[in-house]
Amino acid sequence: MKKSLLDLYDGWMCPICGLHDETFNHVWTCSGHYGIINNIRDKTINHLLTCILEYNDNIQDFNSLLALDIWDISYDPDVFTFIDLIKGIIPMSLSELLSSWTTKKNVVEVLIQMRQFIFNEIFENVWIPRCSHLKEFERSLGLTKKKKLEFKSVRSLPSNNSSNINIIHYDSLDSVRNYIYFGKNIIEFYTNLAS
Repeated sequence: MKKSLLDLYDGWMCPICGLHDETFNHVWTCSGHYGIINNIRDKTINHLLTCILEYNDNIQDFNSLLALDIWDISYDPDVFTFIDLIKGIIPMSLSELLSSWTTKKNVVEVLIQMRQFIFNEIFENVWIPRCSHLKEFERSLGLTKKKKLEFKSVRSLPSNNSSNINIIHYDSLDSVRNYIYFGKNIIEFYTNLAS
């Protein structure tokens, strides 16, 4: 919203806590979401254990799984945490641990199910309520869709510079996502970044 209507939304704080800028990481670490994220993390652990036991019911000790940093619900730029799992990033430590318990094919299936489970939980319990809360706040200010469109039309549009027409924009994260999600060649990321 800030990118499309910066003049309108500039300076707005998180619609849940009202205390901090709503950055991508803050959405998941907001004090208003702490209990919800904690609950989703616990449900994810249970879901993961249920899934892995379907492929190997001889596992007696899950302490190595529970000891992974990925269950920490804080944001840390240097360590994989649950926030990274929310973003869809699966650390190798989790993949390797699961591989010690079952086949690679089963691990892929378990990780796909876990990612989908986290997505569904976050979408239903964090994102939809957050958007509803923001809509209510906007209504309380008398900010309707029509007023947003009027406000948007007031802003000047960037000029169409003919020298920019032939520039091909590449999302450099595509290769990283493909590498992480599908095991594609990471070299594509560096090649496309350099070109």
